[in-house]
Amino acid sequence: MREAALELLNRTMDEQLKRSEHPSDFPALPPIPAGRYTDPRFEALEKDGLWNRTWLLAGIASDLPEPGSYRLFQHLDRSVILSHGKDGRIRAFHNACRHRGSPLLLEPQGRAMRFICPYHAWGYDLEGTLKSVPSQHDFACLNKAENGLIEVRCDTYRGFIFINFDDDAEPLQEFLGEFVALTEGYPLDRMVVKDHFFIEMACNWKIAYHNFLEIYHVNTVHPKTLAPHLDSRSFVIALYEGGHMRFGTRKKGGESLFKTPPIKPDDIAPVFLENTVALPTFPNTFFSLDPVGFNLQCFWPVGSDRSIMEVRQMGWTTESEDDRLYWQGMREATEHILSEDMCLFENIQQSLRNGTIPSIWAGYQERALYWFEEEIDRRIGPDRVPADLRVQPRIASFMAPRSA
Repeated sequence: MREAALELLNRTMDEQLKRSEHPSDFPALPPIPAGRYTDPRFEALEKDGLWNRTWLLAGIASDLPEPGSYRLFQHLDRSVILSHGKDGRIRAFHNACRHRGSPLLLEPQGRAMRFICPYHAWGYDLEGTLKSVPSQHDFACLNKAENGLIEVRCDTYRGFIFINFDDDAEPLQEFLGEFVALTEGYPLDRMVVKDHFFIEMACNWKIAYHNFLEIYHVNTVHPKTLAPHLDSRSFVIALYEGGHMRFGTRKKGGESLFKTPPIKPDDIAPVFLENTVALPTFPNTFFSLDPVGFNLQCFWPVGSDRSIMEVRQMGWTTESEDDRLYWQGMREATEHILSEDMCLFENIQQSLRNGTIPSIWAGYQERALYWFEEEIDRRIGPDRVPADLRVQPRIASFMAPRSA
């Protein structure tokens, strides 16, 4: 983390610990319409203006260790191949044969030096070029050079693979913005996936994501699991351009909320040892940079009232039995903590769906939640959002400056 960001973190924490009143210069936040979590109109706007045009975390490069290694991205009614090419480059392709649209790969991960359609055996190389067509003489108009796999824009940052369905979107690093400076001093590029699992949720994806955009609930919902380790009063938020954020909370004791693993880097910057630093990254990803590793969470819509939380447990390279047992315990601890939250989500969705409450509120400690909703409207285009579903832009002037 660069000096300017570190100074901002420490200064705002000190100020927050002294605060006993609503900040006089911060506006009251209007209620957020319930229809944003239930209305098919808003779901359609998100698909077009958000999911089809924003950089999305799709995979981890260490999961594709050698040429031919692949993983499937299967969210948003899409199937995309992430593939490690012979030239070392990671590419993304729609998992659809150009013949009749059959999926080329049926297993979620594996190794394939050529993509052979299981329907009619059309074959493609790792660069997506159509190389073989059985009975090609029967396709009089087929030009193989023009019928390779359809590529999806793909880029990586420090071992994290992102895709974007919009070829005209800004470059990945420009999109990530302050995330680049905020992760300095934390060895993201040396991380590997220790576990990878999915949790189905009976709620809109934003309702689940909201839960991780504040710690107002921690003392109530997690009194024995998280609250004893965090000084919740010190919780501070920095809002950044593009809907990204930085959270900081001082720890009550020790370098981590969890037990120390068998192996841990010795070059993690002190800021990550002294504080819990979380980086909600727009639109749907949550990093929490703990020195022992962390849960990397992505929130994906399945419908207006269904979603999936994708959890990757990120740690450090070692294959020891002690490490395997450690991460087995970490998964059990993670699932227990998440269960404390998720028992509430379905009933929240029910209250919004049946009109029990017409809107939800966000207080000063929840301003990140409001900033996130503002950014969704900015991405869609405020004029395209129906008036009854729109949030009122209020807090752009409180955006933190980028680090030098």
